[in-house]
Amino acid sequence: MNTTKKILCLLLALMMVLPIFAACNKDKVIPVDIVADGISDYKIIYPEDKTATEEIAAATRLKEAIFTATGRKLTSQNDYLPTTPPETAMEILVGDVRRAEVTEAKALLRDKDFVIAYQNERVIILGGSGAATARAVEHFIGKYVNAEEKKVTVQEKLHELVSGTYQLENVSIDGVALSKYTVVYPEGADLVTMYVAYNIADYFLAQAGIVLPVISDKKAETEYEILVGNTNRAASAAGGAVARASDQYVLYKDGSKIVMQGDSYMVGGAAGAFANKYVAEASANGGNVTNLPTAGVAEKHVFKKATSAILMIGDGMGFNHIEAAESVGLTDFVAKDLPGKGSCITESISVQNGGAGFTDSAAAATALATGYKTLNGYIGVDRNKTSRQNVRELAHKNGAKTAVVTTDVITGATPAGFLCHESSRSSTYALQEQIDKLIEKEQVTYTAGSIAENKLTDYTREALRAISEDGGSFFAMIEEAHIDKHSHNNTLSKARMAVKYYNDVIAYVIGFVMMHPETALIITADHECGQLHFDAEKGVFVYRPYGNGSYDHSNVNVPLYGLGNGAEEFVNSKDAVDNTDIAKFIASIFGADDFGA
Repeated sequence: MNTTKKILCLLLALMMVLPIFAACNKDKVIPVDIVADGISDYKIIYPEDKTATEEIAAATRLKEAIFTATGRKLTSQNDYLPTTPPETAMEILVGDVRRAEVTEAKALLRDKDFVIAYQNERVIILGGSGAATARAVEHFIGKYVNAEEKKVTVQEKLHELVSGTYQLENVSIDGVALSKYTVVYPEGADLVTMYVAYNIADYFLAQAGIVLPVISDKKAETEYEILVGNTNRAASAAGGAVARASDQYVLYKDGSKIVMQGDSYMVGGAAGAFANKYVAEASANGGNVTNLPTAGVAEKHVFKKATSAILMIGDGMGFNHIEAAESVGLTDFVAKDLPGKGSCITESISVQNGGAGFTDSAAAATALATGYKTLNGYIGVDRNKTSRQNVRELAHKNGAKTAVVTTDVITGATPAGFLCHESSRSSTYALQEQIDKLIEKEQVTYTAGSIAENKLTDYTREALRAISEDGGSFFAMIEEAHIDKHSHNNTLSKARMAVKYYNDVIAYVIGFVMMHPETALIITADHECGQLHFDAEKGVFVYRPYGNGSYDHSNVNVPLYGLGNGAEEFVNSKDAVDNTDIAKFIASIFGADDFGA
């Protein structure tokens, strides 16, 4: 064989073998030591944003875990950089930090998803939310931090994507991903309309992991929009012209716009129909919604049989507090627009037997929670100090998730009434011990106390999401405590502000109930405080000191409002409903028809 032929044969052989080597090399796992032999040049980078508390805590957790396993304490710093970051750098990126790799990865994540990847000498540990990032860190520690070998090792081509579990999958509207949409409400909209818009975003975040921006119509128009209420967008005009009754809504699609309209809380009926009638049904069959109406037609909103309940308590709030707040700027106390409107009797056994002039919050909370009247100062026990089951316990026993949220301390009389059993409201240590055990044993899903008044809506959103995102039944008690506290102190301006904050929370919860039609909502107070009244001679609202000279509770009936299946009928059933009947009504939702005394 001459030299030329030998060369040709060799080249042919190489051409046949090279693809095999390439294929093998393609799948070859190349390890990258992040920490080995107590040595590492890597830094942990976390967000500079101080509100990213979960991500910052996750970075600290990672640093400690690596030190415990390897003996190497990595440097950690926030993501602030005065110049553009280098293309490659030995960094472990935890959370939504300022790096191009993170920006690219985040675009692929939904709320509960997380990714662990290696790119440009950077380890990326990122979740679609702070909670997901924290889970990603735990996953990384468990899989890549080797305490036995004192090493942290990843792979050169690492890209591990872990998806969360969602009730709704692959949501799109006529082939356009729902994630491309923006929720729009009218600038200057009433509270319920605005909060329905936020409820739509919260609903799809919880159920599908999709983050939908929420803006007012003052902002520039985008291509794909969900229009809530009578916005300034052209597509809203047709819906506004449709005649509708108080229990009807309008929902239709106009090009790339989805239009939702209704009077007062009924705009939430349109949002609820979109989520529960169209999206949920489509999700079960591939996720693409193709059957939205294309013209505005009035539809009747119908609640489903209640399987969940929310009880809202404005501590110390009488009808007079609402009037006082409305007289100085509160445009509308939104609960007054609900179909269920009545009043509630608050007297405790201490009042009935002459032992006290008025109920206290402990006895009132016990009545609302257990269906048993009791003595002032008693929490979760009847007049004989016998523990009585409360509606939160009943709900949990029946498989529901539960939450207690309050601007009072968590051991305060009202929240304790739904968490504890104690013959003295002053036994703070015993109450806290009981609450800690409930949390430890996971017998309550979400608790939050000592909430700043202007943050109660935020915590309520978080709590309701936590107990509803799996699609099961739930119970929540939400309390605004400062109407009472400010009334005791004869500070009417602050009491009015507390009513305003409570009104904001109510508006959000109304929107939530319209999006979750199997929910019954009861809004009330535990008692009135301060004997607030309008002084016609002075032309102002004033408090009237009780017989002892202090500004204290009174026995006047307090407001009662209802929304949802059965709640409206319950509230409207009597001239005045006893507070124990509220517990019995809620208990009936969770299968107990003989609850309470």
